[in-house]
Parts: sequence; structure tokens; C-alpha cells
Amino acid sequence: MAATNSIETDMQRFGALFAAATDASEDAQPLAAGSVIVAGMGGSGIAGRLAQALAERCGGLRVSAWSDYGLPAWADGSERLIAVSYSGNTAETLSGVERAIELGCGWEAITTGGRLAALGREYGAPVTAIEPGHQPRAALPLLLVPLLQRLPIAGIAAQLTEAGEVLGAAVSPVGAATAASPPAPAAAPDGGESGATASPAAIAAQLAGKLPFIYGAGGLATVAYRWRCQIAENAKQLAVHHALPELDHNEIVGWASPPPNAVVVALREPDEPARVAARWKATRAAAWRDVPVIECRARGESPLARWLSLVHLGDTVSVELAHLNGVEPTPVRVIEELKRRLDD
Repeated sequence: MAATNSIETDMQRFGALFAAATDASEDAQPLAAGSVIVAGMGGSGIAGRLAQALAERCGGLRVSAWSDYGLPAWADGSERLIAVSYSGNTAETLSGVERAIELGCGWEAITTGGRLAALGREYGAPVTAIEPGHQPRAALPLLLVPLLQRLPIAGIAAQLTEAGEVLGAAVSPVGAATAASPPAPAAAPDGGESGATASPAAIAAQLAGKLPFIYGAGGLATVAYRWRCQIAENAKQLAVHHALPELDHNEIVGWASPPPNAVVVALREPDEPARVAARWKATRAAAWRDVPVIECRARGESPLARWLSLVHLGDTVSVELAHLNGVEPTPVRVIEELKRRLDD
């Protein structure tokens, strides 16, 4: 299935896609299951990762994101599987559905069609059909909202409402980055708060030709992973991500001899717990004294709104960075080549 919308178009319509998905799934009923596996890969799989992080933060049920063939060995048929595949033809996700059928798991799908929708029809499993015509990585709002509507995460209805408001107010001009864009604000010398988050163009200008190390605490570690993937796919540039506080127990030692082109991107919430803020400050002072640090602060009150505000920022930064790198953000030719080789 060929996408009809460019990455740039969908980045500009992120809030509108979120609103449309919310309207389309407003009648969805939460599951009664206490344990849900969300299977998905790549741009579809990030929905499950965010759902898992949100359930861990807010409670209500256990969500396990799964990005591999089959299902985890501990799956015994008592779990509910939600298979998320934008195309409906993702081999790993389809193998997870096949395993769920073997185990007798209840399952359902979120997809535009393909083999996954056909399996749903064959086995009488619920299928949430979403809008086609997008790159999977740009369709996150269309995949995430119906998924969250099905999960009894504490406070999810209010979080979806606020997230829609925050994203609706976001402005994401694409194509403005130049090598002369003003620098993004670095963290204060002592690792403290540095003020407002810079524009996507300014952040992209600081990442061009660099190796970004993207860090976040709690759910923002998942958002850091999203930044890494979007920079790779859209800007065709490698990046690294890790989680605070875990990085303080291993990766921090490597900063004794950092790459010469390293830059740190710190994804932070506006009112972090004191111990998290203290870790950011101490890590900055201990490891990043001679490394540029760009702070990006989330907007909103609820975890979902905050995380998605930084997802949207990172998506837009990746497109701006693609322009600076002189590449088209939409094509992913190496993935297409990989699929051809696997089919041979």
C-alpha cells in the first residue's frame, strides 16, 4: 500500500490526526482484561511502547509491548492480544497473532487492512480499521488513540482530552531549518533549568552533523526512543538513546571520552520529582561538562499530553534535520531493499 501523504504533511497535521482518531474511536469500550500484550513493529510498535509506559505510570492494568516474532514464552492464553500493524502485513505481528490463535488468546487488531484484517474476518476477531494513505511512522495518532481507548488505564479519558488540546495548540512549521538557525538553549552550567524549549528548526541546526544522545526519565525514555527512530528514518542520521536513572549505572562512564561530535538532548517534564531533577543536575556536572546539552521541556499536565508534546517536537525536528542533511524524509529505501532480500 503506497502512502499518499508526505511525512511533512502529516507532521503538520499531527494534532488534526489525533483529533480525528479521538472522534472515530469515542464509542470504544475499555477491555476487562487485566493483562494485555500489544504486538507491533516500528512505527506501529511505538504505540504499544507508549501504552506500556502509560500503564506503568498510571496503573489500571498490565500492558506488555512486544516487538518480535510470536509472543513471549510466558503467554499462556489468559492475556488479551492487541495486534497493531498499519499495513496489516507485518510478518512479526502476524506471527504473534498465529501464536495467539494456537494458545486460545482473545485478540483484536488495529490496522488499515492486509492479511491482519483478513485474519480478523476469518476468526471473528474485532478489527479497528484506520485511515490509509500515511507512512506508518507518521500515523501514530491514528494507531495510538484507538489502542488507548481500549485500555482501562487510570484517567485515560481525561488524558486523551488534554492531549488533544495540547497538540491542537502546537505549531510545527516544517522546512524552516537552515545552517544559520539560532542555537537551541543549552542547559545551565550547573545542570539546572535553562528556560524555554527552542524551536524545531533551532534544535535541528544543533543536531546536524552531530551524534545525538537522547535521554529521558520514566515515560520520556520511550519518547527518547521515538526521537532516535524518527531521526534515523526521516533524517537518515544515527542517534543514541538511553533512560535516566539507568544510564547513571553504566553509560555515564563512557562519557570519559565522548565522540567529538556528541550532543545531548535531555527530554524533561516541567515539574519532575526532586530526585529526578537532582539526577539530571548531577549527571550534567559529572559527565557532560564539555558537551552541548539541549533541554526540551514537555507541555501539558497529564503524562500523555506531556509525552506526546515531545513526540511531536521530535517528529518535527527529524524533518527539519532531513532538510539540513539534504535528504528526503519520506523514502526508506534501505527498509524496502531489506524486505526484497527477505522475500528472495
